[in-house]
Amino acid sequence: MAVVAQSADVVTSARGPMLTDEAWLAARIAELNASWRTDSLRVGATLWWCMTASALVEQVVRAVVRGTPIPPPTLDRLDLSLRPDGSVEKVRILDADADADAGDYPGAGKVRADDPRSGTRETAASNRARDAVPPESRDIPEALRATLATVIGRITAVSGVREPALWAVVTDVIASWAVDAGVPQAGQRLAAEIGDRVPAPRFVEVSGRTFVRRASCCLVYEAPGCEKCVSCPKRAPAERAALLAGYARRA
Repeated sequence: MAVVAQSADVVTSARGPMLTDEAWLAARIAELNASWRTDSLRVGATLWWCMTASALVEQVVRAVVRGTPIPPPTLDRLDLSLRPDGSVEKVRILDADADADAGDYPGAGKVRADDPRSGTRETAASNRARDAVPPESRDIPEALRATLATVIGRITAVSGVREPALWAVVTDVIASWAVDAGVPQAGQRLAAEIGDRVPAPRFVEVSGRTFVRRASCCLVYEAPGCEKCVSCPKRAPAERAALLAGYARRA
């Protein structure tokens, strides 16, 4: 569900428990807002979550499609790569025996002691994350549901964006990765296993191509100089179908 191409340069890393730290989240959303030249917290938070949710579910969807085992995506196992604009570029799920010390991840030395990403805040966040998502859980959908619910709750607290809108983003990124893998049904299966807070993914066939029929809007068109995505649910149905058909012919 990419909106506008982002820089692939990664300047720092963080561990998953930071996603429970409201000050850290607010700082990252502020960075994204500055990059997109918008002062709307609603727009910045929604865009930030679209990128982060996509990175969070990618490994899980690929594992479901391939039938390969992965560690449960509990917050304490996540390693985040961050773009210069504060958004999450990639998420790795670490094995149980991986070093979970907050000071040992790549880029840790780039964080100032007074920054919200500092070790003191991360330790407190780590404790909250372990309470929210038991690391001993081996149920992948259950662990993913708990991780998503925890982070969504924090983003809502920071930004005021309603939880259903953020869960709709989860539906669309799961569906997008499933389409990318060529198995849309895998997205439907995973969404159902996560639970009823995730709307069922929907798809549409246009010119022989499968596209996600989006349940969410990333709000990128509200940022200066940006337009609605080709598949934006806020486009008129006929307009959206025509644009998707044109995209399918060019692809």
